[in-house]
Amino acid sequence: MAGLRVRPPEAAGWPDFAGLVDRAHRRGVAAAAPDSALHEVARLGGGTVEGYPEDAEGRPVSASFLYTGTVTLFESHGFERIRRLGRPHWVVAGPVSRAAVRDGRTAGS
Repeated sequence: MAGLRVRPPEAAGWPDFAGLVDRAHRRGVAAAAPDSALHEVARLGGGTVEGYPEDAEGRPVSASFLYTGTVTLFESHGFERIRRLGRPHWVVAGPVSRAAVRDGRTAGS
């Protein structure tokens, strides 16, 4: 998932998760990618996960601007808004622990 950063409890930081999907195959990937990424974070010991999505609520947005995901998508996975990065973008964050994974989804999802 583009724009997703994980900070494990014991380490200074992990690389961002990012992905590119051909336009013809994008439907459904946005919903599946967070599940897979968060499951992998939990498998590797968890940590605080940050995302940098666009707030598309109540306004038309070209899909080409949604490569970092939407705030609604992150919130559906238990993330909370931390601070605004600009008019349409937010920093969102949520903890992921090994115990939070159930059937491939995190506790907040």
